[in-house]
Amino acid sequence: MSAYLLLGPEAGAKEIKLKEIRDSLRKTHSEVELIRFYPFECEGGEISQALLNTTLFSDHRLVLLSQAESANAALIEELASYLAHPTEGSTLVIISSELYISNKVSSLIPKERTFTFYDLLEQQKGEWIYSYFRTHGITITDDAIDLLIDISEDNTQQLRTICSQLVLFWQLGDRGAVIEEEDVDTYVFHSRQEDAFTLFPLIARRDLKQSLASLAMILGSGESATPMLLLRGLLWQFRRLLSIQEAREAGEGERNAFAQASVLGKGSAIRRPKDITTYRDALRNYSLAETQAIIAALITSDITIKESSAELTKGHFELLLYQIIVKRGSSLTQADPLAL
Repeated sequence: MSAYLLLGPEAGAKEIKLKEIRDSLRKTHSEVELIRFYPFECEGGEISQALLNTTLFSDHRLVLLSQAESANAALIEELASYLAHPTEGSTLVIISSELYISNKVSSLIPKERTFTFYDLLEQQKGEWIYSYFRTHGITITDDAIDLLIDISEDNTQQLRTICSQLVLFWQLGDRGAVIEEEDVDTYVFHSRQEDAFTLFPLIARRDLKQSLASLAMILGSGESATPMLLLRGLLWQFRRLLSIQEAREAGEGERNAFAQASVLGKGSAIRRPKDITTYRDALRNYSLAETQAIIAALITSDITIKESSAELTKGHFELLLYQIIVKRGSSLTQADPLAL
């Protein structure tokens, strides 16, 4: 059977395993077509069609289902039905941030093709960072290592990216200098590109003018994947905000609410002073009901943005920011300005 199950919260290790699977397929197939799905895209049998239908442009298809932890009962049944009678021309990889998935699916994938990836412990991350820089002939202080761990927010994939960029940056400068905590802070601040995580603080403050300026820089990159990454990044931030608001509604103090913050059940504690300030702004400016309305608006925008041209996408995002910041999630009406 050509199917794999990648479980657990450690995104970086899962990406490495996925690359191994892809490279292995390329050794035996001249052309491998990669198709990625998310559960919300599979309401009409799309994933089965991709797995069962052959293509003229490749002799094998690698079909990925990401965020499988949010798959509904119908999709689970669809996956189980396919796994019971798989095709030879496709490989299915099911990816979940949880440690398990429905037994209807997991029982049909061989144990040798099921992999679970756990988050690294703080000590393991520190050892990995120290070893990574030492391999490149660079010394880094303990305080700098701690800061790198903090800004990666338990995402070792992001941590690996930041470290590789920092190594390149350092090699172009003074190769003999030790990396201090201040160096990490300066590098990250000056090199960070505009994205959903730099836009969200502006939205939290309800600064429409600066939010639109940031949006223009983000979409100006021209990368085809940028709009969807932006949308999902904002959705992640607002779901994190919602978890804090729900904790506050349940009687938790601010400190505990921030420590218990989560996104789709996965812990995402807020510790950095800048993040604390951002989410305090958001708590002051948006109610729980308004955050729920904003999340609904972001989800609704997904299909529209996928099917839009670059110019229409920009216009849609501008209206979306207006709906979030000015309307606080309420639907737009004919009385609202369309030219921002």
